[in-house]
Amino acid sequence: MGSTGKLGSVVVRPIRRDEAERWAQYMQEYHYLGYTGIAGRALRYVATLEEQWVALLGWGSAAFKCGPRDRYIGWDADTRNKRLYLLANNVRFLVLPWARAQNLASKVLSLNLRQLAGDYRKIHGHPVVLAETFVDVARFRGSCYRAANWRYLGLTRGYGKSGGRWRYHGHPKAVYVYALCRDAREVLTGDLLPADYGAFVREGSMKELREFPIEGLMQQIRQLRDPRKPRGVRHPLEVVIGIAICAVLCGARGFRGIADWAAGLRVQDLQRFGSRREKPPSEPTIRRMMQAVDAQEVDAKLGAWILSDKSLQDKALALDGKTLRGTRDGEQAGLHLLSAVLHKEGIIVAQHPVDEKTNEIKEVQPLIEKLDLRGAVITADALLTQREFATHLVETKGADYVFTVKGNQPTLLQDLQDMEFKKKLPTISPSTKRTAESSGEASG
Repeated sequence: MGSTGKLGSVVVRPIRRDEAERWAQYMQEYHYLGYTGIAGRALRYVATLEEQWVALLGWGSAAFKCGPRDRYIGWDADTRNKRLYLLANNVRFLVLPWARAQNLASKVLSLNLRQLAGDYRKIHGHPVVLAETFVDVARFRGSCYRAANWRYLGLTRGYGKSGGRWRYHGHPKAVYVYALCRDAREVLTGDLLPADYGAFVREGSMKELREFPIEGLMQQIRQLRDPRKPRGVRHPLEVVIGIAICAVLCGARGFRGIADWAAGLRVQDLQRFGSRREKPPSEPTIRRMMQAVDAQEVDAKLGAWILSDKSLQDKALALDGKTLRGTRDGEQAGLHLLSAVLHKEGIIVAQHPVDEKTNEIKEVQPLIEKLDLRGAVITADALLTQREFATHLVETKGADYVFTVKGNQPTLLQDLQDMEFKKKLPTISPSTKRTAESSGEASG
């Protein structure tokens, strides 16, 4: 049998369930690698020309590591682990031997790419933004991928994973990628994915949220004073603040980021925050609430929740001041916060605003006033290296400290520079030395 119809009548579609056996049989029989299955989130397509099968395509999860691809995207290892499922790997592409239409391969690829992201969303619950494939340069030139506007990135190093280990097989492959949306690299490397990607795109953080006990947090937040007038309130204060806090803990940045994160919540998730609505609060609602609520009161409740089951004993706590980006307004200085942050966990346990007319030295004691610091180690930069503060930490709070010393404490700095920290060796008398040498116990 043969097929030489016009390319305008080519149709590419996902296979039906009753076609899976036939698809696998053709792939096993005619593809040089055979077929034993597709790893990960798979999609299988068939291309038809005048209702006859002319090509088969298989998509699966992307390769965990690929040097040329990872450099092209520009992501780090942590981001790659979180966003890798937004890539799809064209693991199989087969033009069936009876198909004779010219430029069929590139046409089929182009048609497939147009629908790939939508089909992944429909079948697996999420889109993909970048397609990849690996071409064996010993067998093929990758002409159809180039003709379909795929981008060549370079060669692999010739390693493959077998039995859980990477082994050198000596057959480097050409790496090609195709961006399925205009801002593919920005999506893959950004701080937060757009809301229209849905909750699944943050599956790691969402899964952690759904398993995480937020009841203690909500109990603390319900004690906050709502600054709004009761009339016309659609979302209770604890719902808005609880969602905002959890969004930030899951990686959201800014009001837009919090709203994007909230847009991915299911009805069951909203109910955990105490919401009776099917939709989360909007970005303007979140913004107005976060600007109106007492920030110090929120920090106090958040710190109380974090420390409710976490003792600071034997913990290292950093004291650091930062001016919040985007809070400067013309001649008005930006909001400066002094924070107490757990070294290992990176969790802020307390924050205190620093007025532009004062400095961190005067605000550091109010910051730690309500913290139980017994047995903790406090670190701070040179600005907070003050005798009064050090005495307060040791005698009043029962903590130890490690401070940086710089030019703002010139006498202390000079004293430290004059000190000799070399270990002093014990003095040996001449008679003892002679005895040791004669018995062979001394050397050098």
